[in-house]
Amino acid sequence: MRFRRSLALIVSALAPAAAFGGAWTYPEGTGQAILTLDDGEGAVMYKHDGVTRAIAKETRAEASLYLEYGLHEWLTAVLLGGLEDYSLSAPVGDAYHGTDYSGAGLRARLFSSESFVWSAQATGLIPGAREPSRPAQAGNTGFDFDARMLGGYSASIGDWPSFVDASLGYRTRGGGPPGEWHADITFGSHIRADTMILAQLFNTISQGSGAEEFPANRTHVAEASLVYDLNAEWSVQVGIYATLKAVNSNREDGIIVALWRRF
Repeated sequence: MRFRRSLALIVSALAPAAAFGGAWTYPEGTGQAILTLDDGEGAVMYKHDGVTRAIAKETRAEASLYLEYGLHEWLTAVLLGGLEDYSLSAPVGDAYHGTDYSGAGLRARLFSSESFVWSAQATGLIPGAREPSRPAQAGNTGFDFDARMLGGYSASIGDWPSFVDASLGYRTRGGGPPGEWHADITFGSHIRADTMILAQLFNTISQGSGAEEFPANRTHVAEASLVYDLNAEWSVQVGIYATLKAVNSNREDGIIVALWRRF
């Protein structure tokens, strides 16, 4: 029973975390809001005696809101929050239905040129889950802090305006999980005036292990999506994501649908 409980407690804390925006800042008084619906399923992958195996199936449905607003030309505020429906099969057998992490942060532009931008961002995160003894909530009940450096480069590929955005950061974890290094990269290209393709890679690697029930872990997730501009203010996004590798974490595949509002 103790072994099963230890396996259960690693589950929710090690799910891939979303990246927090890009390197560019917004002009003062402008910004955007993104409402994302995410539906996925997969398995919890645990490495024991050198062998990685699935210990439980999991399903996840999320609705999240991400807001960016330009306070100054060089400073952008970030707000985020969401709802989550997360379930684990036997032998864990638990579920969580409630608020996900919410947070607030600032992104400051440190340098920019016609094609390059470099910035730094800090975000504080407040947990929605409150019961660390529940397997579907364990690891997501502590206060977290995310700090990262971001760089962006824009250029054209033929007639397609394109960009590459990358970030490297560290997230402190409360409630027992180890801290995490995050390295994310996004490639985007406007293949038409009203259509953009996005290819993204999200990498999370823990800094060793945390409490006894939170071993060292890593996750690598790829996502591909299409963003279509309905008009100058509204866009819709449709995409898929897949876990390329997961160790002591969730291997999850799914779909996303998002609505963007620029203002």
